[in-house]
Order: sequence, then C-alpha cells, then structure tokens
Amino acid sequence: MSRFVTLMYHNLEQDAANRYSLPVDAFAQQVAWLASEGYVIEGFPQLEARLAHGVFPERYVVMTFDDGHRSNLQAAEILARVGAQATFFLTRDFCRQNPAFLSDREIRDLAGLCSVGGHGVTHAPLSRLDAARARAELAGSKAWLEDVTGSPVTTMSAPGGFINRTVLQLALDLGYTLVGNSVEWWNEPSTVNATRLVNRVAVWQGMSLSLFARIVRRDARYLRARRLRAATLELTRRALPLHLYDGLSRRLYRLRYAIGRPRGGP
Repeated sequence: MSRFVTLMYHNLEQDAANRYSLPVDAFAQQVAWLASEGYVIEGFPQLEARLAHGVFPERYVVMTFDDGHRSNLQAAEILARVGAQATFFLTRDFCRQNPAFLSDREIRDLAGLCSVGGHGVTHAPLSRLDAARARAELAGSKAWLEDVTGSPVTTMSAPGGFINRTVLQLALDLGYTLVGNSVEWWNEPSTVNATRLVNRVAVWQGMSLSLFARIVRRDARYLRARRLRAATLELTRRALPLHLYDGLSRRLYRLRYAIGRPRGGP
C-alpha cells in the first residue's frame, strides 16, 4: 500500500490577516492541478474503505476542511466538478452562533456533496480538558451533526491538533473510527489502520503551486522543516494556561468573522 498525504484547509476567502484563508481561485487551481496530474481526491469515508481493502491508487490524496465556514459549500462544489471528494469537519457552536459559518440547511447541502465530521462543540483544545468535558465535546458534536444530517457521523478532527491517547480512546469509544490530527507528515496506511489517526498538512494562503506540489509529492526535506516549525509553535501553545489559550482562540475567531445572534434550524 502506498503512502499518501492528507491536506487540511479551513476557508476560502480573500483575507490577508488569516493565513488559513485561501482565495477561491487559488483553491480551484490546486484542485485542477491535482486532477490534471491524475490524483484521486477523496475524504475520510473513502479512505476508510481503502484501509479495509488495502487498495490505493498510485496517486492519491485525502482532503479535509476544518471549522465549518460557509465557503466550505463552495469548496465542495468545486470538488464535485472534477468528481472529487473531501471531508468537512464542523464545529457546532461556530455554525450555531456565527452567520459566517454554515447553517443547518447549508450543512445538509454540503453533506449531499461530500462527507461531514465532528470538530468539537466549542473548538476547545481536547487534550487539555478533563475527561468528562472532552467526552462532552466529542459526544455533543457527533449528536448535533447526526441530528442535522440524519446520518451517522463516524469521523472527526481534533481542534487545534490537541489530541492524546485519552482523547483518542474517548473518540473511539463514542463511535468515531478515524481521527484527523495536525501532524505535518504523510501517512502510512498500516499505521493509520493500527492507530486510527490521520496526519494532516495545512495548506496556507500564498502558497505557490510548486510548493503545494512538494507537499502532495511528499517532499521529506520540506515536510521536516514544517514539522520543526510546528513543534516550536506547539511549545508556545502548551505553555499558555488553558483559560488564556481558550480565550485567545475565541478572540481571534471574533476578529476574523463578525459574530451575529445565535441561529439554528433549517
């Protein structure tokens, strides 16, 4: 079985202040390049089926989006044009409380094009919570999405990449079968089968197509540099007390997106 890269996106917007915001044209160009190079683009459910049968294409990439921004629906439409798939991991309270994120109706539209998965209730760092609260985040996210879509939800990604053995076991016990992390490296199918964890490499704003290709082609030199940078940032994040990290994270989201009154329903 061949190694593969899983890509992690967030939203499609022209926003210079947010490195995770990609212009629509840049994302469409990346998708077109993948298709032209013969890559099969899939999400977590398709990956799980391949893991079970041990059959992978020579050129294969898994695509994911985190958080649930409204532009995710546009991303799914772009993917659908080339017969591609992805998994969109949605945060309940972002979608319920922020008009910049997907409404229930839009989530159902999205689920008609691609798969959806959990990304917590509040986007809290799961591995820094006590077990009871971490379980509530995982269970609440799953129950909400299953209620909105009317279908089982069996995949998730860890907000901010905060995951440990306890959180992983809680997720598996609740019925999640694959969990995305934020480890910037490729995946070995045998390792994913054994751990149920999927490494994901973030795609940033301003990334050239040649740099994007280095990620997809598993350029070890470049990915090692990414991992070193991520490890340095991780030390800083973990040094912050939980209440400071959580508060800072929420303020950043409020700066990026105008918060409106809570909403829900169709």
